[in-house]
Parts: sequence; C-alpha cells; structure tokens
Amino acid sequence: RQVGRPAWHCPQVMMRCWAQKLTVVLATGYILFFYSERVFWSFLRPGDKLADLVLGWLVYSLLAWVFLLLVRQCRIAAFPALFLAGSIFGWLAEGVVVDTLYGNATNPFPTSISFTGLAWHALISVGIGWYWQGKVLTAANPSRIAAFSVAVGLGWGLWAAWWPPELGRANTSLAAFAGHTLACSILLFAAWVVLGLARADWFRPAKMEMPVLLGLVALFFLGIRLPATPRSAMILPPLLLACAYGLNRNRIYERRPDLVDALVGHIRPHSCLWLFLAPVTAIAVYAPVAVWEWKLPTNALLYVITMPLGFFSLIRSLWLLLRPHRGLEPKG
Repeated sequence: RQVGRPAWHCPQVMMRCWAQKLTVVLATGYILFFYSERVFWSFLRPGDKLADLVLGWLVYSLLAWVFLLLVRQCRIAAFPALFLAGSIFGWLAEGVVVDTLYGNATNPFPTSISFTGLAWHALISVGIGWYWQGKVLTAANPSRIAAFSVAVGLGWGLWAAWWPPELGRANTSLAAFAGHTLACSILLFAAWVVLGLARADWFRPAKMEMPVLLGLVALFFLGIRLPATPRSAMILPPLLLACAYGLNRNRIYERRPDLVDALVGHIRPHSCLWLFLAPVTAIAVYAPVAVWEWKLPTNALLYVITMPLGFFSLIRSLWLLLRPHRGLEPKG
C-alpha cells in the first residue's frame, strides 16, 4: 500500500473486512432464520422452493445485521437489553416484512404485539436460539449442550404435532419431517461452526452502517407496508422508539463486554456436534404423532404460555433498564 495511507483504504483490506463481517452476518442470519421459520413451520409447504428459502435466509440476515449492530452499539451484555434488541428484530420481521404485528382473525391486536414478534422471535429465536444456545456452546460442557439440544428437540417435535391438520396438501409424514429437520439442522451446525471459527473483531460497525440499513427498512415500510396497512404508522414506530430508548440507557451505563465479544470465536467446532441431538429427539417425538395420526393442540398451549410471557419480558426489560443506576457514572 502507499506510504502513510491507512490500511483500511486498501481495496484488499476493505474486501477482506467486508467478507469477514458478512460471514458473521450470514451465519447469525441463518440461526435466526432456522428458529423463526424452519422450526416454526416444521415442514416444507406446497409451493416452497429453494430460491424462496434462500431469499428468506437473506432477509433474516439483513434483520440479523441490524440486530448485531444493536448488540455492538448499545453494548448489550445481558438478557434484558438483549430482549429489547430481539423485540426490534421480531417487530421488523412481523411489522415490516409481513403484517402480522397488526392483528388478524386468529391473533387479534393487541395480543399480536407479542405473538409472534416477542413470544417467538425475541424469546425463542433470539433468547433460546442465539443467546442461550450460544452460551451453552461457549461453555463447552457436553452434558449441558446435550441437555439443551434434547430440550429443543422435545419442544420442536411437540410443536410440529399440531401442523398436520392445518397444512392441508403439505407432506407431513414422518419421512418428510425427518428430512426437513435433518437438512435444516446440518446448516445450523455449519452456522455455529462458522461463528466458532470467526473472531469477534470481524464484526465492527462502520460509521454509516446502521443509518443505511435502517434507511432500507424505512423505505420498505413506507413504500409497501404503510400503504397496505395504514394503521401500522400508529403501532410500529412507538414500539421501536420505546425499545430504542431502553437500549440507549443500556449503552450509557453498561460496562461489560457485549455478547458478540462473548460468543463469536469462543465456540469449539466439535462441541457443535451435540446439536444433532435436537433433530434426533424431534423426530423421535414426532414419530408416534405421524404413525398414529394424533392431533395435539400444542399451538394453543404454546400461545397461552408465551404470549403473556412476551409482554412480561418486555415490561421487565424496560423497567430494569430505565430504573436509576445509582453509583454508576455514564460511560462515554
């Protein structure tokens, strides 16, 4: 490079930095896509194509990019602040990409604020799928990873049990569930291996990164979602602003390393092998449902538990972050 020229001006260095950043983003995006979409639907639906699945992964990677920037810029090191970032991620998915945030016949407003943005995306995808699973993997304790994976598989198999009567022409046989579950889990294993081999300094926010990404989200919201759902203007912005205010408080007072520093680069690839207990358990749990054609209303049970839990977690997170921080000086 030229003498006296900063290293980051070199095209090769810039390309490498962006490739490293996108590696972390795409791996995180798949983890969130896995829990938000593949676990949720559990089967391939009629009309699902590989191109559509790849597009879904890329959309979730864009949302994961915003999520990771929030973790970095707001110094998120614990669950209360993480839940607010997960809430923003969930509401962008359910209130911008689609319109379920604003209610429908089966999930009316205002309960739709929680299910699925809080109850599934923030609690399950971010809380369990990214945070808890990441913490378990970094601990590198085989028994803990195995127990976590079995619990996830148990929940997945029971959740899938309610889908066969609902999906109509979709193939909900045991073979179809097993094939989908294993294929998606192999990619999940690969995503966590990538995050384990990466380094935390691969993801460093650039100055204009967040404004550009939020600008793209705003353009989609204003150009597509707002004309289709006018009431969204009265619902989504206040929710996002409340979370942003709480996260700004966290940014001011948090002193611990953020969760990207805590998770990325601290996972041993061989520890990820225990994650395959999740699909194996899920298939074993779903097997009697498919063979004996049981009809289990596990969707109603999950809704009754997680919908109020989503609201509770939101209120608790805001309360913890907005209360006075006595004895602590703001961090610059």
